[in-house]
Amino acid sequence: MDRNLKWRTIGLVGLIAFCLCTLAPTFVGSNLPTWFNRLFSKKINLGLDLQGGLHITYSIDLDRAVDDKASEIKRDLDSKFTDDPAWKGKIKEIVAPGAPIGEVIVRLNDATKKAEAESIVLADYKDVADKVACPAGEESHAAASVCVQVSKDFAEGVRRAALKNAVNTIRDRIDERGIAEPSVIEKGDDVIVELPGLDDESTERVKDLIKRTAKLEFKLVIDHIDGTKRPNEEYWMDNLAQFAKADPHAADEGIEASVDTWPVEDTNEHHRTAYLMARDRIEQIPVCEAKEIECWSPKLEVKDGKVQCNVTGMHIIERYVSGVRRCNEDPDPKVAIHGIADRKDLTVKDANDKVTPFDAHLPDSRQLGYEKVTPDSHAKDTRTYWRTYYLDRAVRLSGSAVKNAGTQWDPNTNKPYVAVEFDRYGGRLFGDLTSQNVGSKMAIILDDKINSAPIINGPIRGGNAQITMGGNDAEHMQKEADDLVSVLKTGSLPAPLKEESSAQVGPTLGRDAIQKAQLSFIVGVVLVIVIMLGIYKWSGWVAIGAVTINVLMMMTAMTIFGATLTLPGIAALVLTVGMGVDGNILIYERIRDELTLGKSVRGAVDVGFSRAFTAILDGHMTTAAGGWVLLQYGSGPIKGFAVMLLVGIGTTLFCSTVVTRIFFDWVVARKKGNNQTISI
Repeated sequence: MDRNLKWRTIGLVGLIAFCLCTLAPTFVGSNLPTWFNRLFSKKINLGLDLQGGLHITYSIDLDRAVDDKASEIKRDLDSKFTDDPAWKGKIKEIVAPGAPIGEVIVRLNDATKKAEAESIVLADYKDVADKVACPAGEESHAAASVCVQVSKDFAEGVRRAALKNAVNTIRDRIDERGIAEPSVIEKGDDVIVELPGLDDESTERVKDLIKRTAKLEFKLVIDHIDGTKRPNEEYWMDNLAQFAKADPHAADEGIEASVDTWPVEDTNEHHRTAYLMARDRIEQIPVCEAKEIECWSPKLEVKDGKVQCNVTGMHIIERYVSGVRRCNEDPDPKVAIHGIADRKDLTVKDANDKVTPFDAHLPDSRQLGYEKVTPDSHAKDTRTYWRTYYLDRAVRLSGSAVKNAGTQWDPNTNKPYVAVEFDRYGGRLFGDLTSQNVGSKMAIILDDKINSAPIINGPIRGGNAQITMGGNDAEHMQKEADDLVSVLKTGSLPAPLKEESSAQVGPTLGRDAIQKAQLSFIVGVVLVIVIMLGIYKWSGWVAIGAVTINVLMMMTAMTIFGATLTLPGIAALVLTVGMGVDGNILIYERIRDELTLGKSVRGAVDVGFSRAFTAILDGHMTTAAGGWVLLQYGSGPIKGFAVMLLVGIGTTLFCSTVVTRIFFDWVVARKKGNNQTISI
């Protein structure tokens, strides 16, 4: 036997064995040894059209996208008036209060400048914002104010763009993870997502990926240097902490108040800021509050209008300060839950130990941020808790300036982190921001939660930042980092999503359609077998064997890469079977021609394979070009068809020219000197 043929045969047998082992979990199920499942655990995923899956309805906070536009206008006006020397000292502040939605207020120290400021604002944003009447009581904040609001037409355009962007981003995120081929559509102001049947762990991970806004923001922490005077609104957090520390209700809620201090490098200065903290706990809460924190489910047992939920420390602090909006909007006043911001009798002591009134409403230009803190294993109390940061509401830098992101490991802590690289504009802005606020803290906010708040020790001009992962489990932190990189690369959602409903659905094609598709596939394969055996005799069996191995290889590739098998994918599989048989026919007819010319069997086989190869390659490359176009510009079922087609082109070319040749070489080798005939 030819030594080369022997090794080619061993390689083919090994390939077939690998394919069978890879597909075993899909067709045999869990009745396999433990050691085998550790090596080969992946299964073929079936699409929604074949087995059904999960149907999820998400609502999107479209007003948030409009409010973000108002914040953008606020930042632009801040820069414009700050950079113009003629306006130095004339502007008191510019705020985007968040209510009404899309409103921006320019507060002036000089009332004579109101008309000029108004003309500048309206000239710059004539297609974006309209002049509106200022809210009642605005005159108490400044000598004069200019109020504008994002126009209704522009706001509607922002909402439509946000919804379309959300659909595309969700689809990209799921495709990026390669978990399943989703069906993602918009319906009214909702987004409908349908996922093929996955196991519970995979389904939850995909849902987490979808819901992550991936809204990356950098904001300044409001602090002060010990012994310095500051504006009244910057005392708000100190007053809140002072009041909460003495309030028995805060103690009942498990809320503690403390002060955070840190030194500034190369100076004698110390910065300080007060904060509140609270830990997660299980509580019996009203149904309206359970719905507010997305804990509510019809399956929960209701006792006296309450259900048991895991309440985060973040929600406990929010409830203490601001109450629960959903309960306060309920027609039944008995379920209302008010915060201290609704009280008018609050008092605190000022720096001179004098009792003064305290308004617990957040100032318009400020906000409370929350960080989930996991103490290290050596801490006296290792329980996870939430703490507040008093922030400037203005977004100084956002995720839109991120150029690239990747997971890296810190050699000092042996933990993963996400390295973020800004584009040129973002890098310059980040450098200016850090140089102007040395000694302060900068909050890195992801999905409205503070990821970390590092101290700015000096200007950072390199255009790079790091986002650390919370927790102590390195494997879990690695998954979190990988998921964060995925959502940062595919882009942030324009506004937060809220899951409105989730249900299992049956196959979208219906059982009858699926059975007919299966029947047509079987009939097609049987006809191919009958025709090949009728025309090419023994060589027909060779073609059938090569096509079978081809199908095995395609299914194995799908399993390895986690692709989803849909009906369009089965259509590509059937097309590939036809292409494989077509390749064999070209080879067989060429061998017949050479035998007719009087060549020996060995000579006819050699010439047949070598001369038919160019025709086979040409046909496959032409089909591959069409498949590539479908892959680039198609989505959903079209993309699934294109993926299977391109995989099939590669495996078909291999089986037609390599596998079939091995079978023929075996026949030629067995005939030895008697090479005059072959069944073809």
